[in-house]
Amino acid sequence: MCAACEARFAFGGDGGGAGAGKGGLIWVMELCPGAPIAFPTMTPRHIAIAAAFALIGSAHVGTAEVTVEKDVPFGDLPRQTLDIYTPDTVTQDTAVMIFFYGGAFTRGSKASVERMAESYANAGLLVVAPNYRLFPEVSFPLFVEDAAQAVSHIWRTLQDDGGQPRPIVVGGWSSGAYISALVAYDGRYLDAEDVPPDAIKGFIGLAGPYQGGLCGGRTCPDIFPKDTKADWPVLKFVDPSDPPMILVRGTRDRFVDISNLEDLAMAGEAAGLSVSTLVVQDGFHEDLMSDIAIPESPVREAVDAFLQSVLSP
Repeated sequence: MCAACEARFAFGGDGGGAGAGKGGLIWVMELCPGAPIAFPTMTPRHIAIAAAFALIGSAHVGTAEVTVEKDVPFGDLPRQTLDIYTPDTVTQDTAVMIFFYGGAFTRGSKASVERMAESYANAGLLVVAPNYRLFPEVSFPLFVEDAAQAVSHIWRTLQDDGGQPRPIVVGGWSSGAYISALVAYDGRYLDAEDVPPDAIKGFIGLAGPYQGGLCGGRTCPDIFPKDTKADWPVLKFVDPSDPPMILVRGTRDRFVDISNLEDLAMAGEAAGLSVSTLVVQDGFHEDLMSDIAIPESPVREAVDAFLQSVLSP
Protein backbone atom coordinates (compact mmCIF):
# COMPACT_ATOMS: atom_id res chain seq x y z
CA MET A 1 0.00 0.00 0.00
CA CYS A 2 1.23 3.46 -0.88
CA ALA A 3 2.56 5.23 2.21
CA ALA A 4 0.96 8.52 1.22
CA CYS A 5 -2.64 7.47 1.13
CA GLU A 6 -5.07 4.73 0.37
CA ALA A 7 -8.00 5.01 -1.98
CA ARG A 8 -10.90 2.74 -2.83
CA PHE A 9 -12.99 3.51 -5.85
CA ALA A 10 -16.22 1.79 -6.81
CA PHE A 11 -17.13 3.02 -10.26
CA GLY A 12 -20.17 1.46 -11.90
CA GLY A 13 -19.76 -0.09 -15.32
CA ASP A 14 -22.21 2.36 -16.85
CA GLY A 15 -19.91 5.33 -16.42
CA GLY A 16 -20.66 6.32 -12.83
CA GLY A 17 -24.21 7.68 -12.94
CA ALA A 18 -26.73 7.36 -10.15
CA GLY A 19 -27.10 3.75 -9.14
CA ALA A 20 -23.98 2.80 -11.09
CA GLY A 21 -22.60 0.64 -8.31
CA LYS A 22 -25.22 -2.03 -8.84
CA GLY A 23 -23.59 -4.91 -10.62
CA GLY A 24 -20.94 -2.56 -11.96
CA LEU A 25 -17.25 -3.23 -12.35
CA ILE A 26 -15.31 -2.42 -9.18
CA TRP A 27 -11.90 -0.87 -9.74
CA VAL A 28 -9.46 -0.57 -6.86
CA MET A 29 -6.45 1.67 -7.10
CA GLU A 30 -3.76 3.31 -5.02
CA LEU A 31 -2.73 6.92 -5.34
CA CYS A 32 0.74 8.19 -4.50
CA PRO A 33 1.98 11.75 -4.92
CA GLY A 34 3.01 12.23 -8.54
CA ALA A 35 1.88 8.76 -9.58
CA PRO A 36 -0.39 8.38 -12.60
CA ILE A 37 -3.97 7.29 -12.15
CA ALA A 38 -4.32 3.71 -13.38
CA PHE A 39 -7.09 1.15 -13.28
CA PRO A 40 -6.40 -2.61 -13.19
CA THR A 41 -9.20 -3.27 -15.69
CA MET A 42 -10.10 -0.72 -18.36
CA THR A 43 -12.07 -0.94 -21.56
CA PRO A 44 -10.91 1.03 -24.63
CA ARG A 45 -13.65 3.57 -23.84
CA HIS A 46 -12.32 4.06 -20.33
CA ILE A 47 -8.77 4.46 -21.64
CA ALA A 48 -9.97 7.15 -24.06
CA ILE A 49 -11.81 8.96 -21.27
CA ALA A 50 -8.75 8.82 -19.01
CA ALA A 51 -6.56 10.22 -21.78
CA ALA A 52 -8.99 13.07 -22.38
CA PHE A 53 -9.14 13.89 -18.69
CA ALA A 54 -5.37 13.82 -18.46
CA LEU A 55 -5.32 16.63 -21.00
CA ILE A 56 -7.73 18.60 -18.83
CA GLY A 57 -5.55 17.93 -15.80
CA SER A 58 -2.52 19.33 -17.61
CA ALA A 59 -4.29 22.68 -17.62
CA HIS A 60 -3.88 22.89 -13.83
CA VAL A 61 -0.47 24.46 -14.26
CA GLY A 62 -1.39 26.47 -17.35
CA THR A 63 -1.83 30.20 -17.60
CA ALA A 64 -5.25 30.28 -19.26
CA GLU A 65 -7.21 33.35 -18.31
CA VAL A 66 -9.96 32.81 -15.74
CA THR A 67 -12.74 35.39 -15.53
CA VAL A 68 -14.28 35.93 -12.09
CA GLU A 69 -17.72 37.45 -11.63
CA LYS A 70 -18.02 38.37 -7.96
CA ASP A 71 -20.97 38.89 -5.64
CA VAL A 72 -23.68 37.63 -7.97
CA PRO A 73 -26.94 37.65 -5.96
CA PHE A 74 -28.91 34.40 -5.75
CA GLY A 75 -31.34 35.77 -3.16
CA ASP A 76 -32.41 39.00 -1.53
CA LEU A 77 -30.25 38.83 1.61
CA PRO A 78 -26.72 40.25 1.97
CA ARG A 79 -24.95 36.88 2.31
CA GLN A 80 -26.89 35.28 -0.53
CA THR A 81 -24.23 35.97 -3.14
CA LEU A 82 -21.81 33.83 -5.12
CA ASP A 83 -18.70 34.10 -7.28
CA ILE A 84 -18.47 32.48 -10.72
CA TYR A 85 -15.08 31.41 -12.12
CA THR A 86 -15.26 30.99 -15.89
CA PRO A 87 -12.52 29.21 -17.85
CA ASP A 88 -10.92 30.69 -20.95
CA THR A 89 -12.97 28.38 -23.17
CA VAL A 90 -16.57 27.37 -22.48
CA THR A 91 -18.30 24.81 -24.69
CA GLN A 92 -21.65 23.07 -24.77
CA ASP A 93 -20.16 20.32 -22.60
CA THR A 94 -18.56 22.49 -19.92
CA ALA A 95 -19.75 21.31 -16.51
CA VAL A 96 -20.25 23.23 -13.27
CA MET A 97 -18.70 22.62 -9.86
CA ILE A 98 -20.45 24.37 -6.95
CA PHE A 99 -18.20 24.30 -3.89
CA PHE A 100 -19.07 25.45 -0.36
CA TYR A 101 -16.49 26.70 2.14
CA GLY A 102 -16.26 25.52 5.75
CA GLY A 103 -16.03 27.29 9.09
CA ALA A 104 -18.08 25.42 11.71
CA PHE A 105 -21.27 27.18 10.51
CA THR A 106 -20.09 30.37 12.26
CA ARG A 107 -17.40 31.89 10.03
CA GLY A 108 -15.83 31.80 6.59
CA SER A 109 -16.66 33.15 3.17
CA LYS A 110 -16.55 32.25 -0.51
CA ALA A 111 -13.17 33.99 -0.75
CA SER A 112 -11.55 30.98 0.95
CA VAL A 113 -12.42 28.85 -2.10
CA GLU A 114 -10.61 31.16 -4.53
CA ARG A 115 -7.42 29.14 -5.01
CA MET A 116 -9.24 25.87 -5.62
CA ALA A 117 -11.81 27.57 -7.84
CA GLU A 118 -9.17 29.18 -10.05
CA SER A 119 -7.34 25.88 -10.33
CA TYR A 120 -10.42 23.99 -11.50
CA ALA A 121 -11.48 26.81 -13.82
CA ASN A 122 -8.03 26.55 -15.40
CA ALA A 123 -8.79 22.85 -15.78
CA GLY A 124 -11.89 23.68 -17.82
CA LEU A 125 -14.77 23.73 -15.33
CA LEU A 126 -17.16 26.52 -14.48
CA VAL A 127 -16.69 26.88 -10.72
CA VAL A 128 -19.17 28.56 -8.39
CA ALA A 129 -18.38 29.60 -4.81
CA PRO A 130 -21.50 30.66 -2.86
CA ASN A 131 -21.80 32.38 0.45
CA TYR A 132 -24.50 31.30 2.88
CA ARG A 133 -25.85 32.68 6.14
CA LEU A 134 -24.05 31.75 9.35
CA PHE A 135 -24.79 31.50 13.06
CA PRO A 136 -25.84 33.60 14.96
CA GLU A 137 -27.88 35.05 12.09
CA VAL A 138 -29.41 31.64 11.36
CA SER A 139 -29.37 28.06 12.62
CA PHE A 140 -30.02 24.68 11.00
CA PRO A 141 -31.51 24.18 8.44
CA LEU A 142 -31.49 27.72 7.02
CA PHE A 143 -27.87 27.59 5.83
CA VAL A 144 -28.73 24.43 3.90
CA GLU A 145 -31.71 26.19 2.37
CA ASP A 146 -29.37 28.98 1.25
CA ALA A 147 -27.14 26.41 -0.43
CA ALA A 148 -30.08 24.84 -2.25
CA GLN A 149 -31.15 28.29 -3.40
CA ALA A 150 -27.65 28.90 -4.80
CA VAL A 151 -27.75 25.60 -6.68
CA SER A 152 -31.18 26.51 -8.04
CA HIS A 153 -29.91 29.86 -9.28
CA ILE A 154 -26.98 28.26 -11.11
CA TRP A 155 -29.12 25.47 -12.56
CA ARG A 156 -31.46 28.07 -14.05
CA THR A 157 -28.98 30.71 -15.21
CA LEU A 158 -25.64 29.05 -16.03
CA GLN A 159 -26.95 27.11 -19.03
CA ASP A 160 -25.51 26.02 -22.38
CA ASP A 161 -26.11 27.78 -25.69
CA GLY A 162 -29.28 25.77 -26.20
CA GLY A 163 -30.77 26.95 -22.93
CA GLN A 164 -30.28 23.59 -21.19
CA PRO A 165 -28.91 23.27 -17.64
CA ARG A 166 -25.29 22.18 -17.45
CA PRO A 167 -24.17 19.11 -15.48
CA ILE A 168 -23.56 20.13 -11.87
CA VAL A 169 -21.28 18.59 -9.24
CA VAL A 170 -21.66 19.93 -5.71
CA GLY A 171 -19.18 19.66 -2.88
CA GLY A 172 -17.52 21.36 0.01
CA TRP A 173 -15.03 21.21 2.84
CA SER A 174 -15.90 20.63 6.52
CA SER A 175 -19.24 22.29 7.30
CA GLY A 176 -19.52 23.10 3.60
CA ALA A 177 -19.29 19.38 2.85
CA TYR A 178 -22.14 18.71 5.27
CA ILE A 179 -24.31 21.44 3.79
CA SER A 180 -23.72 20.36 0.20
CA ALA A 181 -24.27 16.70 1.12
CA LEU A 182 -27.75 17.49 2.41
CA VAL A 183 -28.49 19.41 -0.78
CA ALA A 184 -27.35 16.40 -2.81
CA TYR A 185 -29.05 13.64 -0.79
CA ASP A 186 -32.00 15.10 1.10
CA GLY A 187 -34.32 15.71 -1.83
CA ARG A 188 -36.54 18.11 0.07
CA TYR A 189 -34.09 20.99 -0.33
CA LEU A 190 -33.92 20.94 -4.14
CA ASP A 191 -37.60 20.03 -4.37
CA ALA A 192 -38.43 23.22 -2.49
CA GLU A 193 -36.54 25.11 -5.22
CA ASP A 194 -38.24 23.17 -8.07
CA VAL A 195 -34.93 21.68 -9.14
CA PRO A 196 -35.03 18.04 -10.32
CA PRO A 197 -32.91 15.62 -8.26
CA ASP A 198 -30.96 14.49 -11.33
CA ALA A 199 -29.57 18.03 -11.71
CA ILE A 200 -26.73 16.92 -9.39
CA LYS A 201 -24.32 14.50 -11.09
CA GLY A 202 -21.93 13.96 -8.20
CA PHE A 203 -20.93 14.95 -4.67
CA ILE A 204 -17.43 15.80 -3.39
CA GLY A 205 -17.05 15.73 0.40
CA LEU A 206 -13.83 16.82 2.09
CA ALA A 207 -13.74 16.20 5.86
CA GLY A 208 -17.49 16.50 6.26
CA PRO A 209 -19.30 16.01 9.61
CA TYR A 210 -22.13 14.13 7.91
CA GLN A 211 -23.78 12.95 11.12
CA GLY A 212 -24.78 16.52 11.93
CA GLY A 213 -25.05 18.32 15.24
CA LEU A 214 -21.35 19.12 15.61
CA CYS A 215 -19.48 22.37 15.02
CA GLY A 216 -15.69 22.26 15.12
CA GLY A 217 -15.94 18.81 16.72
CA ARG A 218 -18.22 19.94 19.56
CA THR A 219 -21.95 19.85 20.13
CA CYS A 220 -23.62 23.15 19.29
CA PRO A 221 -27.29 23.13 20.34
CA ASP A 222 -27.77 26.77 19.39
CA ILE A 223 -26.77 26.01 15.80
CA PHE A 224 -28.48 22.61 15.63
CA PRO A 225 -31.70 22.89 17.66
CA LYS A 226 -32.66 19.63 19.32
CA ASP A 227 -36.08 19.52 17.67
CA THR A 228 -34.40 19.28 14.24
CA LYS A 229 -32.25 16.24 15.14
CA ALA A 230 -34.15 13.81 12.91
CA ASP A 231 -33.01 15.81 9.89
CA TRP A 232 -29.29 15.97 10.71
CA PRO A 233 -27.77 12.68 9.43
CA VAL A 234 -27.06 12.73 5.70
CA LEU A 235 -27.05 8.92 5.49
CA LYS A 236 -30.74 8.84 6.42
CA PHE A 237 -31.66 10.34 3.06
CA VAL A 238 -29.45 8.38 0.65
CA ASP A 239 -31.39 6.32 -1.90
CA PRO A 240 -30.70 4.56 -5.23
CA SER A 241 -31.65 7.59 -7.33
CA ASP A 242 -28.97 9.77 -5.74
CA PRO A 243 -25.68 10.87 -7.33
CA PRO A 244 -22.29 9.20 -6.90
CA MET A 245 -20.04 10.42 -4.09
CA ILE A 246 -16.39 10.80 -3.20
CA LEU A 247 -15.56 11.17 0.50
CA VAL A 248 -12.10 12.28 1.66
CA ARG A 249 -10.60 12.50 5.14
CA GLY A 250 -7.15 12.80 6.73
CA THR A 251 -6.00 10.35 9.38
CA ARG A 252 -5.04 13.23 11.70
CA ASP A 253 -8.36 15.05 11.53
CA ARG A 254 -9.08 16.22 15.09
CA PHE A 255 -12.52 17.62 14.40
CA VAL A 256 -14.42 15.03 12.34
CA ASP A 257 -14.43 11.37 13.35
CA ILE A 258 -13.82 8.84 10.58
CA SER A 259 -17.20 7.26 11.29
CA ASN A 260 -18.73 10.19 9.37
CA LEU A 261 -17.01 9.00 6.20
CA GLU A 262 -17.52 5.30 6.90
CA ASP A 263 -21.22 5.55 7.71
CA LEU A 264 -22.08 7.68 4.69
CA ALA A 265 -20.00 5.47 2.41
CA MET A 266 -21.82 2.38 3.68
CA ALA A 267 -25.17 4.08 3.14
CA GLY A 268 -24.18 4.92 -0.42
CA GLU A 269 -23.01 1.40 -1.12
CA ALA A 270 -26.18 -0.07 0.39
CA ALA A 271 -28.21 2.12 -1.97
CA GLY A 272 -26.17 0.87 -4.93
CA LEU A 273 -24.42 4.18 -5.59
CA SER A 274 -20.93 4.62 -6.96
CA VAL A 275 -18.88 5.41 -3.84
CA SER A 276 -15.25 6.54 -3.75
CA THR A 277 -13.28 7.05 -0.56
CA LEU A 278 -9.83 8.44 0.12
CA VAL A 279 -8.09 8.47 3.51
CA VAL A 280 -4.94 10.58 3.44
CA GLN A 281 -2.19 9.34 5.73
CA ASP A 282 -1.08 12.08 8.19
CA GLY A 283 -3.58 14.50 6.66
CA PHE A 284 -5.09 17.12 8.98
CA HIS A 285 -8.61 18.52 8.75
CA GLU A 286 -7.47 21.79 7.21
CA ASP A 287 -5.05 20.17 4.77
CA LEU A 288 -7.72 18.88 2.41
CA MET A 289 -8.91 22.32 1.33
CA SER A 290 -5.40 23.28 0.25
CA ASP A 291 -4.55 19.85 -1.19
CA ILE A 292 -7.45 19.89 -3.64
CA ALA A 293 -5.92 22.96 -5.30
CA ILE A 294 -2.51 21.31 -5.77
CA PRO A 295 -2.02 19.39 -9.04
CA GLU A 296 -0.86 15.79 -8.54
CA SER A 297 -1.65 15.76 -4.82
CA PRO A 298 -3.46 12.59 -3.72
CA VAL A 299 -6.63 14.56 -3.00
CA ARG A 300 -6.59 16.31 -6.37
CA GLU A 301 -5.90 13.10 -8.29
CA ALA A 302 -8.72 11.31 -6.51
CA VAL A 303 -11.19 14.12 -7.15
CA ASP A 304 -10.09 14.41 -10.77
CA ALA A 305 -10.68 10.68 -11.26
CA PHE A 306 -14.11 11.02 -9.71
CA LEU A 307 -15.01 13.96 -11.96
CA GLN A 308 -13.82 11.96 -14.93
CA SER A 309 -16.21 9.17 -14.02
CA VAL A 310 -19.33 11.28 -13.38
CA LEU A 311 -18.95 13.88 -16.13
CA SER A 312 -17.83 11.70 -19.02
CA PRO A 313 -20.54 11.12 -21.66
